[in-house]
Amino acid sequence: MLPSPENVPEPHHRWETKRILATLGFGAVLGLMIIFSSRVFAFYRDIQNGSINPALGYTTTDFTRAAQAFAEKAAAGEGSGSLASIDDPTLGTKSPKITIVEFADFGCPYSQEDAPIVRAIAKQYGTDVQVVFRDFPLEDVHPGSTIAAQGGGCANEQGKFWEYHDAVFELKGILSVEAINSVADRLDLNMDEFARCLESDFYVKDVESDLADGVAAGVVGTPTFFFNGQKVEGSIPFTIFNQIIDAMRQT
Repeated sequence: MLPSPENVPEPHHRWETKRILATLGFGAVLGLMIIFSSRVFAFYRDIQNGSINPALGYTTTDFTRAAQAFAEKAAAGEGSGSLASIDDPTLGTKSPKITIVEFADFGCPYSQEDAPIVRAIAKQYGTDVQVVFRDFPLEDVHPGSTIAAQGGGCANEQGKFWEYHDAVFELKGILSVEAINSVADRLDLNMDEFARCLESDFYVKDVESDLADGVAAGVVGTPTFFFNGQKVEGSIPFTIFNQIIDAMRQT
């Protein structure tokens, strides 16, 4: 009886060819994984030693040129406009050469990370720069950020927005009406006025206006900065702030 086709054993040389191809395929995949891993490792090593700027993605060698181009666009008025309104809290000069509008969320750890940097930048460049704070609370991601934003308006009424700003970020995202009231009390605000303001939802429309303006300008996360209308997304290291501002001042 002749064997059926499915029972005919494969010739040895075919089996050997398949084994070699499988081995080569596995080796190629493993090699690609090793190359990818080494590139990722090298990228993070370069971030750590400062040769790559993780905020803007430029290498150290070409950042000066990129910053200059950025500054020229900002000086020419390109971008999303100033995005500053008259009732937003500000730091720095009232007649700025450079306006930095920050959209931030009191519950966002990255906004918290940049909060002291923004304060330091306003102090260092106070004669040329104005920093404008605008709310962009992402309530679904950071619960309590909306009430914290409204509390900022209430603190601003009593002339203590920036003290409130610093103290609320120190809460590290643990936000509630009780926590906000506790901050106001520590800042020696008039608690009757503050509580009435917070309970009245007086600043809901202002917060919603900030959100709407941010969305219209392309804000999708916090913090997002606009340097004379030019957008930079994400937490920015102090040295990068310096490089951008210095380039803009020379334009």
